[in-house]
Amino acid sequence: MNNHTDKSLAEQFSAAQDWWRDAGVDYDFSDDVQVMLADEEPEAEPERRAPPPAAKAEPEKRPAIESIELPGDLAAFCDWWAGPANPFARAGGTSVAARGEAGAPVMVIAAMPESGDSDVLLSGPHGKLLGNILRALDIDPEQAYFASALPTHTPLPDWEELAFDGLGQALSHHVTLAKPQRILCFGSKIPTLFGHDPASSADKFSNIAGIPTLATFAPDRLLDHARQRARLWQRLLEWTKPA
Repeated sequence: MNNHTDKSLAEQFSAAQDWWRDAGVDYDFSDDVQVMLADEEPEAEPERRAPPPAAKAEPEKRPAIESIELPGDLAAFCDWWAGPANPFARAGGTSVAARGEAGAPVMVIAAMPESGDSDVLLSGPHGKLLGNILRALDIDPEQAYFASALPTHTPLPDWEELAFDGLGQALSHHVTLAKPQRILCFGSKIPTLFGHDPASSADKFSNIAGIPTLATFAPDRLLDHARQRARLWQRLLEWTKPA
């Protein structure tokens, strides 16, 4: 029998490896714990940004006339209407006061003064047309009361905004102080100041502060349309016909 102890250490190690290989073991094993997978790094927390500053709430819009105490007599009202405190005057425009006496047979309300008015309301072609209409109704223009819904000539006014700001309230107050027997409104937007439906015809608007009212187109529209003048005349005949 051969003595295995005669083999060198290298030969013994090689033989041991051959034995393990023949046994089907190709790997080195250890009893020590080996880290096979690295621990996952914790996800970084998202950057916390300060919330944007809250938008400043705009102050609630209030009607322009809300804090104004309207004058209680006609003369004082007319002074206020043509004065610098009137919130409905166009910046840079010329305010023109109403003319006439309280208790007139008719109050004529135009949408605004004419572009050339300064001291006298409706002193141009619009006023001439309105005077002729009154004469045709057998009313002396000097006996009528002339007023305007706006104190200054104002191209393309925002009637909806003006209604919100209380222009209708101011105009109604003016009517109450003037105490006319009837009212003629020349401006199809004027009724909307009193809550009349803009989609409804101005023909259906019939009173201001309980006073019989007839509303029609503005003077410039009537001057340009003969058919509208003829239609207005028929309406006036019906309106003034004795009951």
